[in-house]
Amino acid sequence: MTQVNAVRKLEEKTEIRTTTQAVWEAMADFGNAATWAPGMRSSSLKGDKKTGVGTHRIMRHAWGFRIEEIVTEWTTGTGYAFKLVKAPFPMCEVYETWVLRPSESGALLTIVVTYGMRLGLLGSLLDTVLVRFVVAREMRLGICGLKRHLEKMFAQP
Repeated sequence: MTQVNAVRKLEEKTEIRTTTQAVWEAMADFGNAATWAPGMRSSSLKGDKKTGVGTHRIMRHAWGFRIEEIVTEWTTGTGYAFKLVKAPFPMCEVYETWVLRPSESGALLTIVVTYGMRLGLLGSLLDTVLVRFVVAREMRLGICGLKRHLEKMFAQP
């Protein structure tokens, strides 16, 4: 049996200068993330489900690998959680939560990623020197991409 180390948790927040409704509409279009996520070449839904728990998307990263995610929680207007179908080795049990709240300047979006690492001590070392930095970078790219996309779309002249 493969040993899994403790769960890691990374968080990223940003204020988006538009309405929470506008941010939610972009988030709720779960299969269309490539429109605003700079690291994604393509994204689409798998199956007939378009919203809610069980919605399944497939994305192709700019580096060429495939990502599959399935929604595990969905609260219309405020956020959702999803899991990666197959985490990149040596990661395991990767979950992401997106929470949207009103703020003074528009909307506050918080993303939390939790994951485990296989390989015991070696996995911990890989996490320390590489994995957490790659995950944090991808989180920042995604949240900043959504922010830029929406603020450009809803910019006041």
